[in-house]
Amino acid sequence: MSIDIENMSHDELDQHAMEQLVFDSNEMSPLLKGHIFVERVLEALIARSLVNPEAFFKNRVAFELKVDLARALGVLPEVYVSAFKALNNVRNNYAHKEAYEVSIAELNSFKFDWVDTQNQAFKVASEQGVAEAARIATIFLCWKAQLLIKPNDA
Repeated sequence: MSIDIENMSHDELDQHAMEQLVFDSNEMSPLLKGHIFVERVLEALIARSLVNPEAFFKNRVAFELKVDLARALGVLPEVYVSAFKALNNVRNNYAHKEAYEVSIAELNSFKFDWVDTQNQAFKVASEQGVAEAARIATIFLCWKAQLLIKPNDA
């Protein structure tokens, strides 16, 4: 639901802001923090493959371009691509759609190569609500992302 800023009183706006920014404990925080984590992993993978990474990163580079470049450089296995792009789509929806709420179906697109215990944990989390499902799905996706980072001498 979109808010009508033009017709709200100062008190109504203040209440809305407090509800959204202070008291809201929805799924957005782990998703946004997970997005940042995955983006840093992508940047590290790309930087290792470039002679002069500063030349590439000196300007703002979109997340999806980072995914595509890491894929093209051969440092991001294909199985990661759709899950990373799904995370980016969720992040973009939160950034640009005021009343957006992620769905369990969207969170399912974060999954790849999950073991039975991860699938069971996600099922239990989903039964507790979308916020807990988002937390678990994002944690598991970040765990997968960190597997991509190996020391240069490994």
